[in-house]
Amino acid sequence: MTPLSVVGVPVWRRVAAVPTALSVIAITLFVLTMGQVPPAAQKTPFWVMSALALAAAAVTYVPVGRPLRGVVVSPSLVFTFAILLCWDLGPAIAVQALAVTVIAVRARQRVRHAVLSGARYAVAFGAAYLVLLIGEPDPFQGGSLADLASDTLAVALAAVTFTAVYGVAVLLTAPDALPSSGSLRYRLAAVRDPAVHVTALTMLSPVLAVTGHVSLGFVPLVIMPLYAVQRMARLSQERRRAAHTDDLTGLGNRTGLHAAYARRQALPAARRRGPALLVMDLDGFKYVNDALGHDTGDRLLTAFAERLRAALPEGAYAARLGGDEFAVLLDERDSGCAWRAAEQISAAVDGPVSLSGLEVEVAAAVGVAVSPQHGDDFVTLLRHADIAMYDAKRDNTGVALYQAGTDRHAQRLELLDQVRHALVTGDREAITLHYQPQADLITGRVVGVEALLRYRGPDGEPVSPATLIPMIEHTPVMHQLTDRIVDDAVAQAGRWRAAGLSLRTSINVSIRDLLRDDLVERLRGRLAEHRVPPHLLQLEITESALMADPTRALRTIKALRELGVGLALDDFGTGFSSLQHLREIPLDEIKIDRSFVSGMTTNRHDSAIVSSVVALARTLGLRTVAEGIEDAPTRHRLRAAGCSLMQGYLLAPALPADAIPQLVADAAAARIPTLTP
Repeated sequence: MTPLSVVGVPVWRRVAAVPTALSVIAITLFVLTMGQVPPAAQKTPFWVMSALALAAAAVTYVPVGRPLRGVVVSPSLVFTFAILLCWDLGPAIAVQALAVTVIAVRARQRVRHAVLSGARYAVAFGAAYLVLLIGEPDPFQGGSLADLASDTLAVALAAVTFTAVYGVAVLLTAPDALPSSGSLRYRLAAVRDPAVHVTALTMLSPVLAVTGHVSLGFVPLVIMPLYAVQRMARLSQERRRAAHTDDLTGLGNRTGLHAAYARRQALPAARRRGPALLVMDLDGFKYVNDALGHDTGDRLLTAFAERLRAALPEGAYAARLGGDEFAVLLDERDSGCAWRAAEQISAAVDGPVSLSGLEVEVAAAVGVAVSPQHGDDFVTLLRHADIAMYDAKRDNTGVALYQAGTDRHAQRLELLDQVRHALVTGDREAITLHYQPQADLITGRVVGVEALLRYRGPDGEPVSPATLIPMIEHTPVMHQLTDRIVDDAVAQAGRWRAAGLSLRTSINVSIRDLLRDDLVERLRGRLAEHRVPPHLLQLEITESALMADPTRALRTIKALRELGVGLALDDFGTGFSSLQHLREIPLDEIKIDRSFVSGMTTNRHDSAIVSSVVALARTLGLRTVAEGIEDAPTRHRLRAAGCSLMQGYLLAPALPADAIPQLVADAAAARIPTLTP
């Protein structure tokens, strides 16, 4: 707990009356010293200083965009502080109030914020004036070195006192203007640059005062160093703004979003509403980028950002997180209200956008997470909103509220970690291979097997390959898993061959595997290591893998053909360019998908398709394997059609490697067991 806190709550959160008290003090100071204004008004240098102060206020840098709520330090301070040194407190407060009014009009600042800003200056001027009264400096009269040192010290202490009191006033009355996380250290760091700016301006004021006293003609010479000070302050503000702003859209960025969230959390509980966080992702943005170019994609993002900005409710903060992902921070703690706000924003941003002469339909999936029920810190809330967004995208609902237990991304990461750990440790219990036999439809002799992955999680429960593979297929873990499958399958083929059993072993490869550069060399090394002839190994590839990157895929396929490894086209008939593949790829085998095979005896269309594929393959000199044979009538129909091989539960399910020799022996003795699922 910091010294400036009570029961864990910072003092500035408990002192709600500070702005009012500050304003009362400022008004009192001016009323007590307003009699000092008429004498100062009789002096020409006073009017010159006042005019320069107002001119400086007119050119003060103020952030663009929404009405100003924060603190702006104007170079007019150098002139008003000089007025304080020369003509006392009342004139300084009066001129600074006029300067604050000019800035407030330019920045569209609310009246209460402008009044509070003037009050801060007035109270700080009062504190500095008190120091001057005590020190009684008189820099315009000659004196000894001791007098000169005393005057310099008094003026310097007055400047430092002004900066300190003004800084404390900002800390106590402008929490919304500071990127605060609630800690005193962070708040002090936030006012460091403004404090340096204020100190520089007040320290320059004595030089201006002395210069004006000697000759008004020298006053313009101060403008250049004043410009330099103001320029540095402006660069500091722009740098801070750039750190929180997205360059392309002008919205906030991730850092700015985090700061906006922290500002809301730093507010007193009575003033805090929420917040709720919305994460939005544009549907089909990648296709716009790929088809129309990145410049057009940038224009789409800019147009979307403009729609989003126009649709924001009062007090909302919008940011671009990166790519086509945006976020909105809302002052809502009720899930229903946040949901309705999200639907309104979604309706406002969706719709066609004209780009490069085309009408591009824009739609966004929106995920909603509300604090504290969905997370009490920024990272958790953002992650849960992101999860909800993917739920909205998957379910095509437009808007989705985070639901505990739907964290599929966390489940995916957990599964990835478990598979990676099993691969690294060589866990033979978690990752194994079973082999489903393939037999000649005429003789019943087993001539090959397909290696099929079996995985069990740490809880011992099996995870289906249909669940596992899509989760890891596009990660580096897929390469590691394929290497393990290749190593185990080739090693097993070598052991069978050494025992006098020559079976062709088929291995499935994914899209990423087919496009990797080291696949062929790894196969070459393993075949040589285990003394397996290349023709006893076959890779099964899918049409989707071929279509992902045909050029690279064909390069790998040609290298595999040169090695002597067989190639089978899996799931034939389910893709969109099968005949083209039959013409261009040096295949050995076509596997007819089970979706056609299973309906042969009941659906004449399926039967016609299978018969046509078999006839086409025979004409091209290719083997055909029918998958999913589960009954004798289907087997008879396939044999009549001229299909080469059978695979399915009628012959056997996938079995452990040590069960295959007995199955082969039973088939050779014409004692093939008929197994049901």
